[in-house]
Amino acid sequence: MKKKDQVIIMGKPSFKKRFRYWLDRRMAKGTASMVKLLLIMVLTAVIFVTILVVTFHLQKDSKPIIAIFWDNLRSAMSSSFPSSDSGSLLYIVLYTLLGLTGMVFTGMLIGIFSSAMRGKVIALQEDNPEIIEKGHTVILGFRIGEYALLNELIKSTEGERRTIVVVEDMKRQDMEQAIRNNVNVPRNIRLISIKADTTSPNALACCAIPDCSMLVLHTGDKGRTIKTLLAIEVLLMNSDKRPVIVASVDSKEEIFSKETLKERGISMLYSGNVIARIIAHSATQTGIYEALLDMIDYDNFEFYFESGKELAGMPFGKAMLAAKKAIIVGLYRNDKAIINPDKSETILEDDVLIVFEEEPGDLMVENIDDIAIPESKPLPVSEPIEEIAILGINQSILTILNELPDNIRQIKLIGINSHDKETYIPKDLELSSELIYDSRNTNKDLILAEMLKNTKHLCILADHKKKEEEADTDTMIRIIRLRNIKKRFNLNFTITAEMRCENNRNLITSKENEDFVVATDLSSMMLAQITNDIRRTEVFTELLDEIGSEAYMKSIKDLGLVAKKYTYSELQSSLYAYDYILIGIKKANEKFKVLTNTNDLIELDENDSIIIIGEE
Repeated sequence: MKKKDQVIIMGKPSFKKRFRYWLDRRMAKGTASMVKLLLIMVLTAVIFVTILVVTFHLQKDSKPIIAIFWDNLRSAMSSSFPSSDSGSLLYIVLYTLLGLTGMVFTGMLIGIFSSAMRGKVIALQEDNPEIIEKGHTVILGFRIGEYALLNELIKSTEGERRTIVVVEDMKRQDMEQAIRNNVNVPRNIRLISIKADTTSPNALACCAIPDCSMLVLHTGDKGRTIKTLLAIEVLLMNSDKRPVIVASVDSKEEIFSKETLKERGISMLYSGNVIARIIAHSATQTGIYEALLDMIDYDNFEFYFESGKELAGMPFGKAMLAAKKAIIVGLYRNDKAIINPDKSETILEDDVLIVFEEEPGDLMVENIDDIAIPESKPLPVSEPIEEIAILGINQSILTILNELPDNIRQIKLIGINSHDKETYIPKDLELSSELIYDSRNTNKDLILAEMLKNTKHLCILADHKKKEEEADTDTMIRIIRLRNIKKRFNLNFTITAEMRCENNRNLITSKENEDFVVATDLSSMMLAQITNDIRRTEVFTELLDEIGSEAYMKSIKDLGLVAKKYTYSELQSSLYAYDYILIGIKKANEKFKVLTNTNDLIELDENDSIIIIGEE
């Protein structure tokens, strides 16, 4: 027989091995089994000593056997030792051994209970609590570094008691610590974190989803969003009621039909190319991103819906110009938002007004018969922009190129290789601006400065192939370096940079003529707004869609305005002649401010910009 074919025959296991095997099995059964084993060992020792004491009459006083047994058991439990005159040498030895047995028993018992309690505490920290509330809010999806959604949902409660459940497949302690450090959670909010796979119905069962009032999907990824929605449908299959469901997906294509979404009561926000369009607008309108955030957050003005019955039969233009304390931006008709409709569009009795106001009900319409709608006139020709440059490339580039204004003479793509050019930019792309590829190495400051010497606006795109933190680190290094190059070589360009994480945006201080656009900020704020009124989905979709009216920032020079003081009516009428609805003003080095019809004079200087809603 070959050596490799030899069979080793084991002998009978030794008593030591069999005892250890038995002990391991006993201990594996848990705390109760170990305590039971210890008690048996102590009782055995007490019984053995009791028998010896009674048999050999080792105790001075004559006592019943039950009393002797109890005294021995008490000595073992208290780990007491006999004095030198307690009895014979055998008596002292026996009771010393009994005391040592009790000491071992007590130590092991404390250790077992301590370990069990520590395990229970850890389990309570790590295991998910069972949600017993009703009418709570469930957020499916959380990423450390992104807190806009939570902040906005907390603001929207306006002091009312609310339970918010945050679900993500990460350690509860990590989620709770991150939230405590970055979100101010008031007393009226009970915030619970749950570790669970959002795509698993079984894992989500503890969240009491059928009993919640609002369900927010903030998973981002299209595939994960689809699976999460399907998991929710499984949980709601036998439920008589459905919560309000709102979801944001990083895709432009519809993943479910509108009929399916409506039937299931799901409001889907397709963020898709929104961030690319915002980057394109910010590239030539520094400050528009901050203005959009202010328009959508819960701090001041929000979009509300007011009845249009009293204005039925009136042209939209008259109603818009006559509004006070609020801004009428459109109509909600047949479950669809019409932003900035034609001036002559007649308001129907069943129409709902889309109003930008501080509190619902603020809208006042006065002297509407005295309002004259200004005649439409062409926009003044904007001064041409000689050159803008784009550093970096990702799948947003095509949308950005198409969204850039027509008055740009030259668009320069810096530092892209031939492979990226073929991947992201079609050969038959037609633009009103000249497209130039500069593939020179950007690692040397002198060469990069040469590339940017004629650039008016510089746009930095994040590398979507890298992890978010890594991509943002690269972007921040680029910004610091470009600031230095700008100063050293006396260049004059604005910077618009794409950031992937909200927290990273706060790390790099914004200077004059710089915008840092974060992809998740807008979608988080819009989701928070939609949870309170799902009709806002249509409003945001229209405002951020490439077709129709959008929010723009225009300099007073481009609008043909001069630096002087205006009444609100004068400024509003001047802009409405271009089919623009006045929203607010962005003064140099100041925050965006909403303007409403008041008696205050509005002072403009040549560095100010106006925020409007219009088609271009």
